[in-house]
Formats: sequence, structure tokens, C-alpha cells
Amino acid sequence: MNNGTKVTIGIGALFLLAGIGLTFLGGNNAAGIEDFDVKEDRVWSGNSGIYVHEISDDVVLIFVSDDVRCDEFDMRISREDGEDSKVKYNHDDCTSDGSMPAGYTDDPAGWYHMGAISGLEQGVSYNITTSDEFSAVSEDLIIEILEGFFGAIFGIGGGVGCICCGVVILIIGGIMAVTSGGNKSQTQIEITPSVEVDSNKEEEVEEYDKEEKKWYEDDSP
Repeated sequence: MNNGTKVTIGIGALFLLAGIGLTFLGGNNAAGIEDFDVKEDRVWSGNSGIYVHEISDDVVLIFVSDDVRCDEFDMRISREDGEDSKVKYNHDDCTSDGSMPAGYTDDPAGWYHMGAISGLEQGVSYNITTSDEFSAVSEDLIIEILEGFFGAIFGIGGGVGCICCGVVILIIGGIMAVTSGGNKSQTQIEITPSVEVDSNKEEEVEEYDKEEKKWYEDDSP
């Protein structure tokens, strides 16, 4: 297995692990949405009376039982000490027949989100007059839950995408490993032909030279 194949398989494994981690975190955030419960998370509950605002959030969402008609619910709020305040209750729009709030489709089971109280000040007591029993939930908590929901969607989507990429890269790495394994390097041996010298021919040449030399010397004056 060459270095390129090892790197490819390593990248695929990292994508696969990252995808599993993102999917797991996204699943945990999604589980947090199901844990929301009006009764458990409310800061106020009851009928008309005096309520002390003890949290820093200046907005609370008002929930009532789903057997309360939207067009019949009424709420009024003012500071107990009578001082001027920007606090007010804002009622949501109702459906055409007035039975439910317009956004009832995303309300928790058994509850209607009827409206919201804004302009609250921490540590101040408020006098509330209402037609029906209500529960108030911090807006910051709802925003946190919604952020967790969208985070879960992106986390799970990104996790699945990483897992798919990781699997594809691992398959490519496996193919590279198989193909590279069959191409083994071959060692070539080059044989240089040797030249043999005939000793008998060398002797004949030497004798011929001697005879030529002797002939030459005999004819000289």
C-alpha cells in the first residue's frame, strides 16, 4: 500500500468519525426539544393576582389550556405600585372562527400560545387580571429551544453528509489499495555479454610477426 492510498483511507476515516459525532450531537439537541413542558418551565401560573417578576427576561409568553377560546381570552397587567410602565399584554391573532390562535399548529400538545407580556422589569410586582388560568414561560427559554432545534437539523444533516463522504472516500481508498497491490515492482537484471579471446590465434599472430621480422632482417644489406 503506497502513501497516497494510506492518506486517502485516513481522510475517509476522519470524515466518517466526524459525521458520526455531528449526528450524535444533533440527536442530543433534538431530544432537548421534546423535554419542553409548559408546567415544568413556567415562571408564573394561576388566575388573576399579584405576580413578582424575578427573572431578567423582559418578555414572557402566555399559554392557556386548549379548551379556552382565543376570542374569549382576555388579560390586563399593570404595576402594583401604580407607577408608569411600558408593560403590556399583546394578544395573538385568532383563526377566522375565533376558536384558536392563528399559530396553533406549532403549540405544545394541550396548550395554546395566546400572546405575550412585554416590558417587564426584574424585581417588580405586577397586578394581573385574566379571564382564564394561564402559565407564563420565559421567551429566552423558547428562543434557546428553537436554536437547539435548528442546530439539531444542521447537525444531523451535516453528520449524514460527512458519513456519506467518508464512505465514498474509503471505497476509493480500498480500490486504490487493491489495484496498487497488483502492480509489484519488477527487478530487471541486465547481462553484459563477455568476449572470449582465442589463445591459439594470439600465438599464430605472434609467430607471423616473428617470421616477418626475420625475413626483413635477412634481406637487409
